[in-house]
Amino acid sequence: MAGEPRWTSSDADAGPQLDRLIELRVFGRKPVAEVPPYSTDEEVAELVIARLARPPLRWISLRDGDEWVFHWRAPSPATSDRDATAGRYQKVASASAPTRPLAICRASLVLLGPLDEPPRRES
Repeated sequence: MAGEPRWTSSDADAGPQLDRLIELRVFGRKPVAEVPPYSTDEEVAELVIARLARPPLRWISLRDGDEWVFHWRAPSPATSDRDATAGRYQKVASASAPTRPLAICRASLVLLGPLDEPPRRES
């Protein structure tokens, strides 16, 4: 509806609805049955990272107080300081959440972009 704010991945709550969206967007499978708990299980969330972490993409997750922050990073334009990792990579998608699996899922959806745009990842 016009005037209503659009849903964003930062609004996503952990649970089956987000897990089904991850199944569709990240793995390219229509979720017709029960899907793994990507947004609530640490080991299962690692599957999301493994699927998307293809060169040149890199990732980092950090605990910041009570929140987890997850960043997808890509090479930045040439800089003079070639030895500094921070200088060689820039954030391309980030999200925070109370749990690491949820932060991974949120950041991955940010990386992939809206449903009406082609995915930004390589197969």
